Amino acid sequence: MIILTNTTDNVQVKLAGNITTSQLSCFASYRDTTTTSITPGRNVSNTNNTTAVNIVTSPSASTQRVVEYLSVYNSDTTNATVTFQFSDNGTIYELIVATLSTGEKLEYQEGFGFACLDRYGALKNDTVYESTNYVSSFSTVILANDVINNDATLNTIADITGLSFSVTSGKNYYFKFVIPYTSAATTTGARFSVNGPAITFLNFYVTFPNAATTTNTYTGLTAFDTPTAASTGTPITGNPQIAVIEGIFKPGANGTLIARFASEIANSAITAKAGAIVYYKQLD
Repeated sequence: MIILTNTTDNVQVKLAGNITTSQLSCFASYRDTTTTSITPGRNVSNTNNTTAVNIVTSPSASTQRVVEYLSVYNSDTTNATVTFQFSDNGTIYELIVATLSTGEKLEYQEGFGFACLDRYGALKNDTVYESTNYVSSFSTVILANDVINNDATLNTIADITGLSFSVTSGKNYYFKFVIPYTSAATTTGARFSVNGPAITFLNFYVTFPNAATTTNTYTGLTAFDTPTAASTGTPITGNPQIAVIEGIFKPGANGTLIARFASEIANSAITAKAGAIVYYKQLD
């Protein structure tokens, strides 16, 4: 239960970074209780980037404002890291921080608490049991549509748009991209990497096939857009192969970590297939 009892209490929402195209939609419902009456109320608003917005405002004197429901829906085109916080006359207490992919929602229900819902309305974050501790499951983003790179200049690396997640400066993240892809021809090799905001720490590896029984594997990578050269040739053209990018990242600024790819041959497509997925988790 979240209760506002003072005329300086507020429940607020804010983002870890600026939106790309659309502010997130917010909704709140509550009831005001006095010694003589109970009055329902609600509020609709939008986020304002990193500026906190009062989603539930202060009650009147001698009134208790009991929060029944809160929600923030990510209608932006990229991931958003959302914070619900309680302001006690300007002293801030964080209630929850969650990263939402496009179409996902963070909500609070009285008697149930906070939960993340995916774009299909299912619970996003379950828990798994490990030894004697409960640990949070990984968050995921799934690529909704094929993304093609057939640039007129060979080995031009480009974003796999839609396969990314938001990161917060100073936090450590584990990530694993699993990317089914096809090549236009058996003579068209590929390149896979990541890009993001300023690096405090980055170490990852990339692996993908280059023949029917062999793979390209690059380990100990510490810079974006590495490796710098595309592989030579690929084994299959019609059926997807799998590229894997896995590592640890600590950003020096807020932003987005995104998978990238390139084609070895000019005007010869490498296609990242819908259903590619990134698993990620904030470690601290």
